[in-house]
Amino acid sequence: MKIRTRLALGAGVQTALVVLLVAAAQFLTLRSFLAVAEYERLEMLLPRLEQELASRPLGTGAPLEIQALPRNVDVRVWQGGRVVAQTPAFPPVPRTLPPGYQASAGHDVLVASVTLNGRPATAQLASDVLGVVNPLRAYLRALTVSAPAAALLVALLSFWLAGRLLRPLTELERAAEGVGREGDLRAPLPGARGRDELGRLAGVLQTTFGQLAEVREREADFTRAAAHDLRSPLAALKMRLQGALSGPRTPQELRNELAEALTDVERMRHLTDHLLLLARGTREVERAPLSLAHLAGEVVDRAREHAPEVPLEFEARGDTTILGDAALLTHLIDNLVGNGIRHGRGAAMQVAVRESGETAVLVVSDAGPGVPPEVLGRLTEAFYRLDASRSGEGNGLGLAIAHQIAQAHGARLTIDNGLSSGLRVSVVFDRGLPGAEPPH
Repeated sequence: MKIRTRLALGAGVQTALVVLLVAAAQFLTLRSFLAVAEYERLEMLLPRLEQELASRPLGTGAPLEIQALPRNVDVRVWQGGRVVAQTPAFPPVPRTLPPGYQASAGHDVLVASVTLNGRPATAQLASDVLGVVNPLRAYLRALTVSAPAAALLVALLSFWLAGRLLRPLTELERAAEGVGREGDLRAPLPGARGRDELGRLAGVLQTTFGQLAEVREREADFTRAAAHDLRSPLAALKMRLQGALSGPRTPQELRNELAEALTDVERMRHLTDHLLLLARGTREVERAPLSLAHLAGEVVDRAREHAPEVPLEFEARGDTTILGDAALLTHLIDNLVGNGIRHGRGAAMQVAVRESGETAVLVVSDAGPGVPPEVLGRLTEAFYRLDASRSGEGNGLGLAIAHQIAQAHGARLTIDNGLSSGLRVSVVFDRGLPGAEPPH
């Protein structure tokens, strides 16, 4: 069943229930008002009854018949234990009824005291219930017509109104089907700028589709770039192995070719590690107390061993204990230092770690040529390199992975050119992360 039909039926049933509840309340109120009005009418007849009986002699024989009252009211009067006046059709109402207004023998009966010839007497005025029942019956008959009519009318109006309100949803559904059929995730959706619920839904869907388009584009770029970077060392490795098998080689020649092949394998392993780390994301970040200065010092020591020709200074100040994943942070620092060594062209480098209030700051800078200011924002993109030919040892993943690791730790990574020359990368860590245990 469609939403439009369900809404119309729900509105109709709801209207019928409301009408019935209101009608029940009105019925009880109307019955109470009619009963009070009948009681007041009978009370108003008492003076008239006294006046009529006072003008007529009350004998000691049969009770006096009373004819001058309204047609639907009967009266019985007794004095001294004897009935002195009575209408011919007085119902069988017991004489023992207490004073007041009550129902008896299918009539509404008022028992009250009157005065006849200066002596007290008791009068019973009985009115049939038609004066109360007939208006209530008429009200119920009208209700049996008006309640279904109101429910039907509300259901029809709700069906029409629901169609008007759900029309943008139908258009949005067609547009979403078109996006899925044609594959254009950036196609505009109708009503995306509206301020109502459907407009907000369309806006969320359009934003989500745009994000999916970006993810798909990044995945395509990622796949092409990974295939490109893996193809080069694989082709070089294949050529070296084919050369080694093409003819006789001396042990030294074979050793040299195997060493070159091992270098190609190491490049592929390094690239594979980067790809796996980039795909890992932030799902497995372990937060434990560690010294950022200690991790940076170890990375600097290894870098000095592998690149002794590059002047590399290290400075640590204050308490640099943070909460983080030691393996990921080591990879971050290693990538930043390796990027400086690789692109600084042998210029002097500095790695500084310092405490700054509630934060710990890691700064890796070099005195190399730097980069154009307009491309600083793209350096953290996966596989982005200034060299359009994509040659060299780098694979364009170092800074992208460093940026992702920083984000996983809630840190802020910024890249800018130095004051005189070179590139400077700063990573600011909070000293404590929400939900993690504080360092001891």
